[in-house]
Amino acid sequence: MHNGGGVATYQQTNWNHDYIMELETFLSINYKEQVEKLEGEVKAMLNDYENDDSSILQLLELIDDIERLGLGYRFQTDITRVLNKVASINETKEEEEDNLHVVSLKFRLLRKYGYSVSQGFLERFKDAHGGFIGCLHTDVKALLSMYEASYLALEGELDLQEAKLFATTNLLKLRGHVSKEKEDHINHALDVPLFRRMHRLQARWYIDAYSKQKDANQVLLNLAILDFNMVQLAHKGELQDVSKWWENIGLASKLTFIRDRIMECFFWSLGVVFEPQYYSCRVGLTKVCALITTIDDIYDVYGSIDELELFTNAVKRFGM
Repeated sequence: MHNGGGVATYQQTNWNHDYIMELETFLSINYKEQVEKLEGEVKAMLNDYENDDSSILQLLELIDDIERLGLGYRFQTDITRVLNKVASINETKEEEEDNLHVVSLKFRLLRKYGYSVSQGFLERFKDAHGGFIGCLHTDVKALLSMYEASYLALEGELDLQEAKLFATTNLLKLRGHVSKEKEDHINHALDVPLFRRMHRLQARWYIDAYSKQKDANQVLLNLAILDFNMVQLAHKGELQDVSKWWENIGLASKLTFIRDRIMECFFWSLGVVFEPQYYSCRVGLTKVCALITTIDDIYDVYGSIDELELFTNAVKRFGM
């Protein structure tokens, strides 16, 4: 009889191999031409806004929507080119400098892409006593932009930390006093800030939210829906590939005490890198995650001290 360290109580997975292999992984219609056409239209929009110096706001909001809809990876070259131009502009129109939404969005996008930008933009929105001016307390759009920007603060940037507290406090107060659409955005942001969200989960949520906006760009929306479905199908195919590998090595059937969680491991890899071209990276990460989970369960659930010492010594010899 085995005198191990514990007894496994893990719930059986709902994502077994047979279920995974039944997932649909093929599109009934080839949308490649449609996607390419929509992509071209979005590139044209970026070019038009880039060459129109009348307002930086539309350009920044277009980039923000592209990224929130999960399309950023399709337009990396274009976005980088546009942000290079935005970063090189020394002067912004006074009405835009006085718009907290504009400058917060500009700060967040530039810092996300690695540009050196200062938190000093917040000084313009403080009163003589060092607090944020009163008119900002009910400006949902500005507060949300400030809130999201604050999560890209570097160590020691106290103004951004203060901005986070100010935005969070006032957004909480506004719940129940704004439209349902605005409240949904507030709740979503306060639940998990944009910078910490999984890209594909954020894209799925934002596609729904964006479709309800009266001024939604239908070209962007249609491309986002097609892209999400196509990428999801590709991910399902990858999940089937790693499930075949997991089934073939047979660890879950031979070591019945371990967690059979290949789908969760694959889902974790999507949080690290979701872009379709990084298939090999996702598959490799999934396999590593599954093997680490197995070893973890050997130590935490099954092995006795003597067995684990033997196992540890055996693993150490692998590197010799």
